[in-house]
Amino acid sequence: MVSKKAKPKSKKRISAKKLCSRVIVREGVKKDGTLKKGYRYIKGGRVVKAKAKK
Repeated sequence: MVSKKAKPKSKKRISAKKLCSRVIVREGVKKDGTLKKGYRYIKGGRVVKAKAKK
Protein backbone atom coordinates (compact mmCIF):
# COMPACT_ATOMS: atom_id res chain seq x y z
CA MET A 1 0.00 0.00 0.00
CA VAL A 2 1.42 3.36 -1.07
CA SER A 3 1.03 6.24 1.35
CA LYS A 4 -0.53 9.39 -0.04
CA LYS A 5 1.04 12.76 0.58
CA ALA A 6 -1.18 15.15 2.48
CA LYS A 7 -2.22 18.16 0.41
CA PRO A 8 -0.76 21.38 1.76
CA LYS A 9 -3.41 23.70 3.15
CA SER A 10 -4.04 26.52 0.70
CA LYS A 11 -4.12 30.11 1.88
CA LYS A 12 -7.37 32.02 1.66
CA ARG A 13 -7.41 33.75 -1.71
CA ILE A 14 -8.01 37.48 -2.11
CA SER A 15 -10.09 38.63 -5.07
CA ALA A 16 -8.43 40.92 -7.61
CA LYS A 17 -10.92 43.69 -6.85
CA LYS A 18 -10.07 43.66 -3.14
CA LEU A 19 -6.33 43.46 -3.81
CA CYS A 20 -6.38 46.39 -6.23
CA SER A 21 -8.57 48.52 -3.99
CA ARG A 22 -5.91 48.25 -1.30
CA VAL A 23 -3.19 49.45 -3.68
CA ILE A 24 -5.02 52.05 -5.78
CA VAL A 25 -6.04 55.04 -3.68
CA ARG A 26 -8.59 57.36 -5.21
CA GLU A 27 -8.03 61.05 -4.67
CA GLY A 28 -10.66 62.56 -2.39
CA VAL A 29 -11.73 59.34 -0.66
CA LYS A 30 -10.68 58.41 2.88
CA LYS A 31 -9.62 54.89 3.84
CA ASP A 32 -13.05 54.20 5.33
CA GLY A 33 -14.72 55.07 1.99
CA THR A 34 -16.14 58.48 2.90
CA LEU A 35 -15.42 61.62 0.91
CA LYS A 36 -12.81 64.12 2.03
CA LYS A 37 -13.85 67.74 2.51
CA GLY A 38 -14.04 69.62 -0.79
CA TYR A 39 -14.85 66.56 -2.96
CA ARG A 40 -18.14 65.29 -4.37
CA TYR A 41 -19.60 62.50 -6.48
CA ILE A 42 -20.73 63.17 -10.04
CA LYS A 43 -22.87 61.11 -12.40
CA GLY A 44 -21.28 57.71 -12.91
CA GLY A 45 -19.78 57.55 -9.41
CA ARG A 46 -16.59 59.48 -10.13
CA VAL A 47 -15.07 61.64 -7.40
CA VAL A 48 -14.13 65.20 -8.36
CA LYS A 49 -12.94 68.27 -6.52
CA ALA A 50 -15.92 70.52 -5.80
CA LYS A 51 -15.82 74.04 -7.18
CA ALA A 52 -17.09 76.98 -5.14
CA LYS A 53 -20.33 78.52 -6.39
CA LYS A 54 -20.04 82.15 -7.47
